[in-house]
Amino acid sequence: MIISGRNIPSRGLILLVKNESMLRKRPFGVTLLLWMVLSLLAWGPVRFFAALQAWDVLVEFGSRLSPLYLALTGAAWALAGGVLVWGMWVGKKWSHRAILASVLVWLIEYWIERVFFQAPRANLPFAVAGTLLLACVTSISTFLRSTTEFFTRSEEYEQPDKNPDSE
Repeated sequence: MIISGRNIPSRGLILLVKNESMLRKRPFGVTLLLWMVLSLLAWGPVRFFAALQAWDVLVEFGSRLSPLYLALTGAAWALAGGVLVWGMWVGKKWSHRAILASVLVWLIEYWIERVFFQAPRANLPFAVAGTLLLACVTSISTFLRSTTEFFTRSEEYEQPDKNPDSE
């Protein structure tokens, strides 16, 4: 809105600038977790649509993993990624631990598919190292003090103290 050639900020912007305690820098561990969630969120739809697109080919060549399984797991990971991104966006206290659980479930799914349904491959040491690295980075990021404080403080801003005389 321009009045007499000058920009006038909205009320919401003024309130946001005045309440600087709400604006805090996201810790590095939270950023790592966010990238992991975004990866899951991107991987799910890709798997879902790839299964739908290649359905006939997968059936024709007798894929050991059915196209239905691939499509359903892709849709499930897309949904899980969406819930996790929402949880992080609104600062839910449970989201950082849910991300750890999701990554661990994804790794278990990966290894079940690799061991029981895929042809043996030569990159086993790389896959094991990648799995361990991903599990360690996720675990460390989840339990970092700055990460847990970030999500705890997010909840505190949303939840007013119901009993101010309890102290």
